[in-house]
Amino acid sequence: MTFNGFNEKDFETFQISGLDERMEAIQERIQPKFRDIYNEIENELAELADHKMYLHIAKHARRTVNPPKDTWSAYCHNKRGYKKHPHFQVGLWNDNLFIWLAYIYELPQKSEIAEKFLNDVEDIKK
Repeated sequence: MTFNGFNEKDFETFQISGLDERMEAIQERIQPKFRDIYNEIENELAELADHKMYLHIAKHARRTVNPPKDTWSAYCHNKRGYKKHPHFQVGLWNDNLFIWLAYIYELPQKSEIAEKFLNDVEDIKK
């Protein structure tokens, strides 16, 4: 299947009440589109990164009550997981699409990386 973009119904997913109901809509509406995006960019992404990048789709597995306010897919060189590594994310909130390079809480060297970014902030801005 070809990725044809996100639509209004995809963003309305985050207005659905209840964890199970919202998760079902995320799985049916949004997650297949994350797979479609990956299928379209997989080869070019691997070429740009100089190694295979794996798709990881947020499962929201730890949630037991509150439905997610957003959802995302991650692209990482590690097949087993993305949270301990810098990775790219494509995701949705109720009103926005986001695409970013992520360094999240499980990344072991996040303090050292942040310090390097701060030291090179002017170059990064350019």
